[in-house]
Amino acid sequence: MPTDNDQNPEERFEDLLEETLKDVTVLKKDGKVFRTKEQPAPIPVQSIKDEAEVLEELLHHDIDDEGLEFLSEEPAYLRSGLQHQILRRLRRNYWVVQDELDLHGSTSEGARILVANFLSHAKKNRFRCLRIIHGKGHRSSNKEPVLKKKLFRWLQLRSDILAYCEAGPGDGGSGATMLLLSAKN
Repeated sequence: MPTDNDQNPEERFEDLLEETLKDVTVLKKDGKVFRTKEQPAPIPVQSIKDEAEVLEELLHHDIDDEGLEFLSEEPAYLRSGLQHQILRRLRRNYWVVQDELDLHGSTSEGARILVANFLSHAKKNRFRCLRIIHGKGHRSSNKEPVLKKKLFRWLQLRSDILAYCEAGPGDGGSGATMLLLSAKN
């Protein structure tokens, strides 16, 4: 009978491995992986925090009208670097209005909060074309639209607004503003 010293160590390992694996069944290699339970959807925690911070800043940041001389009160706006065709298309109702907000009866502070919430909601739902009804100012003390001018300034401060213009006669005329949001989130 041979002794342990006579056998080659490699032969002993192979014999041992063969003996150990004799009851193992080899599975088919079809590439399928079976999971026992469905994975939960990931929660975009940082995106949620960022949105909350931006909304908080918009709601509680005092906008000083005197320090914003560079902002226009014109009824049409196009973010710099964009083609004028975008503004033309917005004026001609090229895009379907996906949501609208009516600010009638709102104070300036209340309107600012409503606009911030409205734009946040539109962004979450990936809406592009919106209408904000602010009125023509017939009921204001000086018979001029107060919210309209403020709305134009608020919209120019937002990076997600590509363009806005006065609505057409059938959509509210000078008492409403059409706006186009960026498709990027």
